[in-house]
Amino acid sequence: MSGSFDVDKLYAAASTAELIGEYDRVAGAYDSALLDGHAWCAPRIVAHVAAWLLPRDSRVLDAACGTGLVGDVLRELGFDALHGLDLSAGMLEVARAKGTYAATTLAALGDPLPFADGAFDAFTVCGAFTPRHAPPASLAELVRVTRPGGYAIFTLRADDPAPGFDEAIAALTGAGRWRLLQVGTDFQSLPKAEPHVRNRIHVYVVG
Repeated sequence: MSGSFDVDKLYAAASTAELIGEYDRVAGAYDSALLDGHAWCAPRIVAHVAAWLLPRDSRVLDAACGTGLVGDVLRELGFDALHGLDLSAGMLEVARAKGTYAATTLAALGDPLPFADGAFDAFTVCGAFTPRHAPPASLAELVRVTRPGGYAIFTLRADDPAPGFDEAIAALTGAGRWRLLQVGTDFQSLPKAEPHVRNRIHVYVVG
């Protein structure tokens, strides 16, 4: 799980099994490659948005958590009740070795999640709502496991929007499942390696 990191291979995965295999393969190199090689700043921004909104004892589901880059910052900021969820056992192994989460779950966004309705005070998703990764249908299930009055905090690409998310967001809004709190301005999320990539933080109040 310490193979060389090539982000293009992740986005070229032809199946979920291939995607999982590639994440497992690069898990040991992931933090260094993303933070040092790409200057991936979105996890820190997402974590600080969550810290602005939430009491420190909040139950936070960090979905598609990978090696725990969002969770690492949340823990620095005083959060302890963190639950990491990812489809890659290799990525979760790295997160567990760091002690980032109080608990972890191996599961894929887009599938039914093994949590009760309203189990969390908030969920975060950073970088996973992109092609060949978590589908737009993930949002409805994440909203289900977040309590009324809790927060949905996630990134979407501003420069190359993934298809289907505008429609999924509108459907949840129209059904009264959540309401918009804020969409941030777009920012360079990988300034060192891919300066053209821009993300926005979306925040909704569930319920």
